[in-house]
Amino acid sequence: MKLRRSLNLYDSISLMFSSMVGPGVFITTGYILTQTANPNWALLCWILGGFLAIAGAMSYAKSASIFPYAGGDYVYLKEAYSPIVAFSSGWLSLSVNFSASISLSAIAFSKSFLALLNPSWDIYFLESKFLGITFSLGVAQILGISTILFFSIVNFFGIGFASRIQNFFTTFKILGLVAFVVLGFSIGNYNIQNFESFSLVPSDLHGWNLLLAGAIPVTFSYLGWNMITYVAEEVKDPEKNIYKSVIVSCILVTLLYVLINFLYLSSAPVELLAGDEKIGVTASGFLFGNGVNILITAFICWVFLGGISAYIIGGSRIYFAMARDGFFFPSMAKLHSKYHSPYKSLIFQFLYACLFCFVKEIESLLYLITCSTLLLATITAYTPVIFEKRHLKNEFKIPGYPYSTYLYILSNILIIGTLLYNKSAEALWGFGFTLFSVPLYYYFKLSKKSQPISIETISEPELEAGGLSLLPENEPVPVGSGDPA
Repeated sequence: MKLRRSLNLYDSISLMFSSMVGPGVFITTGYILTQTANPNWALLCWILGGFLAIAGAMSYAKSASIFPYAGGDYVYLKEAYSPIVAFSSGWLSLSVNFSASISLSAIAFSKSFLALLNPSWDIYFLESKFLGITFSLGVAQILGISTILFFSIVNFFGIGFASRIQNFFTTFKILGLVAFVVLGFSIGNYNIQNFESFSLVPSDLHGWNLLLAGAIPVTFSYLGWNMITYVAEEVKDPEKNIYKSVIVSCILVTLLYVLINFLYLSSAPVELLAGDEKIGVTASGFLFGNGVNILITAFICWVFLGGISAYIIGGSRIYFAMARDGFFFPSMAKLHSKYHSPYKSLIFQFLYACLFCFVKEIESLLYLITCSTLLLATITAYTPVIFEKRHLKNEFKIPGYPYSTYLYILSNILIIGTLLYNKSAEALWGFGFTLFSVPLYYYFKLSKKSQPISIETISEPELEAGGLSLLPENEPVPVGSGDPA
């Protein structure tokens, strides 16, 4: 049983847009200002982040157009490198990237929702620190877990139903963000003098280090630019719609992010905004008056909910792809007979994502996710280069390729180094999750759970040689356009 190609271009753009526009745009600029304390540099971070997101997304989309199947980078890494590299990527997506992003969005929603109802309700019952990260249990955690459960149930009824819900959230999200930008520039109390006393770009090595440190939370805010690759097997006419959805959504999100953050940074002096994890609400109060705080907070809650829905759709397909290839519990590859949803993957994802809800500080989750995501994205971005060397080509063209891909990889390496220097505990947690994938890989291999579900005729020598393909049953194998290497 295969996943159905039921997502049209608007569905794909909606999923991409909603997965990218999540908690980051409403919370991370306050963290950026604690690193740079310069609004010009903070805005430059958002512009840089947009270019990197587009470069990374185009590289992923090129690989997705060659292998348009569920699982995203897990598929490309398996075909480009080896099963253990693919498993490591799948494990990171499973253990951190999607699961923790679901939890971060859920906790951010809970805290905003409690602030909307009654801030005094946001209390903790238990709290403990372990290896540099504080874990807690409180009202926000309980509400967040309930929210994840709700959207997991929605996705149980299939991609068609889930995408309609997603489109509903995305439509109002787009209207709300556009309205914020239009009203902000037309009637908002913004003041460009807040930028005038600061330098435009760093002039020394220390300044560039601060800029890269500020780019770390921005990188998190743009996460989701690879979402379409995880559901590529369900996209209609994938060779056209995948890259179109990538281009449209990334450009739209970058433009919105830059305009929104210009309004944030021009709403008040930098010392009033630095470190504020609710900077979206705070800046809106300065722009329009405190009377809009309730409306803005409600809208932010809406955006968080849309992000949770999108992450759950994409993340569950990774576990499905890993299990279908035999590198995860076989039951995760089962589809519901009626709704064609990977329902067991959804159940597992819900249970695992709940664990991250107990991380108290949203900022800690943000840096942990960013580190593991950049590790994965750096090696995945190189896969289209490998495929071209193997003559697996198509009509998809990347502007500036391959230099845009190399620039993206180099930028990621610099940001990872900066993250290690400035946020060591969170970065080491990210590396720890990566290293843990090695024993897990051999566990599944040695326990014979790595035997493919749909391809029983592959011999053991072929398995050892890495000859097993992730391509689903009855799908055509991409044909190289040139001579064999």
